[in-house]
Amino acid sequence: MSMGSKESPGSGQGWTGHKMRMVTVAAAVVLLVAGCTTSDATVTDKEIADDARGPFTMDEVAAVEEFLEDDSRGPVSGLVPTASGVLALFEDGVASFDVDPVAEAWHLETSGPVHDVSVGVNGKNVLLRHGADLGPLPRNRTMLLDVSNGRVIESSTGWGETVPGETHLMREVWVTAESEGVLVARSLADSDVVWERDLAGTCSSGSVDDVDLASAGIQLLVAYACVEDGSSHAAMLDGNTGDPFWEESWQDASAPRVHAVHEHTVPGGPDDPIARMLNEGLSGGFLFVYGSEANGVKPFLPEPWRSAPGVGDYADEPLQDFEEAPHEIVLHSSPRAHMHDLVLVQAARWLAEDESVPFSKEDIDDSLLIDGELVQNPDQWRTGADGYIGALEDELAEAFP
Repeated sequence: MSMGSKESPGSGQGWTGHKMRMVTVAAAVVLLVAGCTTSDATVTDKEIADDARGPFTMDEVAAVEEFLEDDSRGPVSGLVPTASGVLALFEDGVASFDVDPVAEAWHLETSGPVHDVSVGVNGKNVLLRHGADLGPLPRNRTMLLDVSNGRVIESSTGWGETVPGETHLMREVWVTAESEGVLVARSLADSDVVWERDLAGTCSSGSVDDVDLASAGIQLLVAYACVEDGSSHAAMLDGNTGDPFWEESWQDASAPRVHAVHEHTVPGGPDDPIARMLNEGLSGGFLFVYGSEANGVKPFLPEPWRSAPGVGDYADEPLQDFEEAPHEIVLHSSPRAHMHDLVLVQAARWLAEDESVPFSKEDIDDSLLIDGELVQNPDQWRTGADGYIGALEDELAEAFP
């Protein structure tokens, strides 16, 4: 009897049948792995999504929070402002809400727990990282979404544990600060490593600590401290290569905190350093910077201190050079004019509300008010904002010469 026709004892089937069963099982496993890469799907209400806008104030963010108090998807772990609304983070998914009025524009259920999200420089894209385990095998998924409708622009699935650290979304890559002060940039298309940079290489010896990152499109602002030699450092890196095009260091100083303020940043929110700077009297330790690889990085003095130097009697002027170690560095991702407007409006509100300052809301022309209140965000002046900003500058310049 040939091997091809040999039967297994008691089976009543030949080796051919046995091999067929093995092939069938193997094929099923392959199909299972291939078919389970994701169960993520976006559901969009196009009518709401088409007209959705981002929040101007924290009151609008709070309205979304109140709207979600009894949501069946469970507690919300975070609310993230974008250019198209407020993104709510659930344990196994995200949903975007219009703010005027509050209504759900789209939602996406993920195949595992949400780990981290990062909003792009223009507020129009968001990088979502979540678990996607296959049985006992750990997997993770990275998705670049269009925040206007939840459409998946890029996605990739990787085996192993989720990359640690907070994500910073840039134009072509996403960056995390990993162990021992190593920055790692990964491709948006496939999450492959594009570049790495070991910050300890700038220290005279030893390791780094207190690493802080802020992304602005193709630029990455980073600050850290060298543990052994007591120096602190700040640098601006090219997001495509990780190479620094500006570096400063200060001896015997703590590492500064760094911030990138975007057009979708909500005044008074957790990502806004301006309100805290004014409320806690920290402006004298703040450094506002702008720049590029071609022109370098330079400090600048924002409004209202430029036009109304008398404001310095009540709130110290921010730093204007790199000689003194800053406590905090602020980079703006859009034109400097918008940063001037943002700081001017918040400073005017702070001055008008502080009883120790000889200036109040009654000193502001009614034409600059909305419903009897000074705006919190210059974007609340929907049309003719430049004219309102100019008028407010003039009023502060007259009050604080």
